[in-house]
Amino acid sequence: MYCKQLFVSTLLVAGLICLLPSCVENSEGENQQDTARKPVLENLANNVILPGYESLHSQMTLLDQSVKNFTADPNQANLSSLRSDFENVYSQWQKVSFLEFGPAFSQTLRAEFNTFPTDNFSIDNAIESGEFSLTGFSTTNRRGLPAMEYLIYGLADTDEEIIAKYSSGTNAGNAREYLLAVSQLLLTKIDLVYNQWLPEGGNYQEEFIQKDGTDVGSSLGEMVNALSQYLERFSRDARLGIPLGKRSQGVIIPRNVEAYYSQYSVSLLQAHISGMKDFYLGKRGENDGKGFYELLQEIRAGEDEGLADRILAQFDQILSRLDQVPSPLSATIQNNPASAEAAHQELQKQVILIKTEFSSALGVLITYQDNDGD
Repeated sequence: MYCKQLFVSTLLVAGLICLLPSCVENSEGENQQDTARKPVLENLANNVILPGYESLHSQMTLLDQSVKNFTADPNQANLSSLRSDFENVYSQWQKVSFLEFGPAFSQTLRAEFNTFPTDNFSIDNAIESGEFSLTGFSTTNRRGLPAMEYLIYGLADTDEEIIAKYSSGTNAGNAREYLLAVSQLLLTKIDLVYNQWLPEGGNYQEEFIQKDGTDVGSSLGEMVNALSQYLERFSRDARLGIPLGKRSQGVIIPRNVEAYYSQYSVSLLQAHISGMKDFYLGKRGENDGKGFYELLQEIRAGEDEGLADRILAQFDQILSRLDQVPSPLSATIQNNPASAEAAHQELQKQVILIKTEFSSALGVLITYQDNDGD
């Protein structure tokens, strides 16, 4: 009898404790975060992500037509038009490249679109032999935008010589076929990803909005992990760290920069960071809805209210440093790398902010593994 009374008393005490202000505040905080997440997901899906893929899809369609025009009639006007459309696609790619979740993840969109540096020697051999297959993981560095860049900027030293490679060269037919194949693969991939997001397609847009928790597999969890991993491995490391020798014991590798042949490296990196910043803000063009910035402000009220602004300020600091990096980036790394080193340091600061404080504030577990303990 005594044990039964003691058990009941314990339950009553526990119940009273949970009515204390701290328990009520925790419950209110969780409810506030639950309520705050859905509008962010809706805005990002409807006004940022889907329009971003739509723009990339439409621009890739134009680029594919320019490839067809050039291969049908290789001349300076068609080459210039092709390069202009190529630059537009590469710039737009930067604004969605870090969305490596959902359809983009299942279709390995990043690897298909932008594995660099490209294997120019294998491309040359394929054009010479006329034997090539661009399927399978082992050929990702022979296709995508970096491969196309080499084909229209790096195949020869001058525009006249490049045009001749497609018009009168010994292997002109093979060169045309290779360029057409690379373009078609790019268009096919973005078409698949874009249509999987559309309501009349795979309708991942609705699935994305409904997965509004913070657990592994939630949209928030996938976005935070994708943003953190991309910033660490492909913004900081691939675009600056590896060319600067951060992964090769200080031995610089200038040719490993993104867009080595076209020399767009700095402008593409600026577009890339600007795209990340806009995504963080929930912004695209004239639309400026709720993003991570507003979400952090709402759920961190009374705690670290400055975190949202510190992350935003760090994006601006990276862009400020990039403004001081001369083009071409490969020459800067070779001759005077101080400005590139400074930009790399600012990227490293943002990696730490996003990977630790940002993810912790949102209650998201970082599930990918890194190699350097950042």
